[in-house]
Amino acid sequence: METISKKMPQKDLSEHSKAWQNRRIGSVPLPVYLVLATLILVTGWFQQLPVNMLGGFAVILTLGWLLGTIGATIPGLKHFGGPAILSLLVPSILVFFNLFNPNVLEATNVLMKQANFLYFYIACLVCGSILGMNRKILIQGLFRMIIPMLLGMVCAMGVGTLVGVILGLDWQHTLFYVVTPVLAGGIGEGILPLSLGYSAITGVGSEQLVAQLIPATIIGNFFAILCTALLNRFGEKHPSYSGQGQLVKIGHSEDMSDALKDNSGALDVKLMGAGVLTACSLFIAGGLLQHLTGFPGPVMWLF
Repeated sequence: METISKKMPQKDLSEHSKAWQNRRIGSVPLPVYLVLATLILVTGWFQQLPVNMLGGFAVILTLGWLLGTIGATIPGLKHFGGPAILSLLVPSILVFFNLFNPNVLEATNVLMKQANFLYFYIACLVCGSILGMNRKILIQGLFRMIIPMLLGMVCAMGVGTLVGVILGLDWQHTLFYVVTPVLAGGIGEGILPLSLGYSAITGVGSEQLVAQLIPATIIGNFFAILCTALLNRFGEKHPSYSGQGQLVKIGHSEDMSDALKDNSGALDVKLMGAGVLTACSLFIAGGLLQHLTGFPGPVMWLF
């Protein structure tokens, strides 16, 4: 009995140790993250971070992965863009209260302001999201959904703007700073590209615009998730009204088997390089169109 009682705590201890080692912050195991974060924290404390992209990446990855992991584990908040919300708001609060020393801010400024890493991120995000869709589903889904989508968007913009005017808001502010962010579809994929377009038009910094666009987006996400849950429940009770996760309705005469199968394979570095080049080229094309037409580049390259 004594032997068994001695083995049980050791077994539990080993299981807890394995669970602790298997935890990840971002894509890094927790023990490795603690070592790397401590190194970066100490270097920043002594103001010895390199004021270049290396130092900037070290800061934003360390803090961003931590806040993203926390946001993804908070009940309730994780369903409403918790990782993005914490990653956007917490650093802003820390900067507001001067909790970062100048060395950390300078390293981050080089990456985000001088190198404009945010532009690169958004270009790859939007380009990859669109080009990553199956061609057959994209084309057929677009033609089948374009009219209902446009009608729904126009109705949503009209009703939302009307409600804002009734409540005493200016119609332009309601349309562009309340309704449009909600329709943009999220924080990372929605208001960040939108803020770049607004910044090009108004001359106001994109970080200031993001702060104005976030509240409406969060509230919109809340009601969108709530309505989605209700519709999903309705689809479970009435399967004939549910698409079972398919983007387009498939008829008996249509062969979409090749479009529905998973074609993801091993990572190809050369293919990734081609994707980066494509995203950069499209973004540059948007800048050229801005020069020729006067319309904001971040908006033009989306089209």
